[in-house]
Amino acid sequence: MSNQNHEIPQNVRMGLVSFRERSFYKAHEYFEDAWRKTYGPKREFFRILLHISGGFFRLSQEKPHAARKFFEHALKWLTTFESGFYGFDLEHIQETIRKMLSDIEANTHPKSIIEKYIMSIIPDQKEIL
Repeated sequence: MSNQNHEIPQNVRMGLVSFRERSFYKAHEYFEDAWRKTYGPKREFFRILLHISGGFFRLSQEKPHAARKFFEHALKWLTTFESGFYGFDLEHIQETIRKMLSDIEANTHPKSIIEKYIMSIIPDQKEIL
């Protein structure tokens, strides 16, 4: 999908803040709200964010195989967008998800995966917000 830099909706902003605060369930709820209220390509992008936050929530519950399903879906959908959509470096996010999936397959402890990747999966708020 084309490189679009639209204004980020408030519920997505709140989701990003919640994610960075490690409130993954709360972030998931904000992203789901944005997804439900939006149509077109932006809607699918918000679905990616809700799946990423859902995967991190499952990791926080120490359910890595459930997290893997969320991350696999997000990775599949990410390929339909050009990097820079809403200011996100989607190529970097794809690479990070691939590394996380490898760590899940290698039976890395879920909390270690969170610690290792949380700061790189969603960019610093100043860059996006």
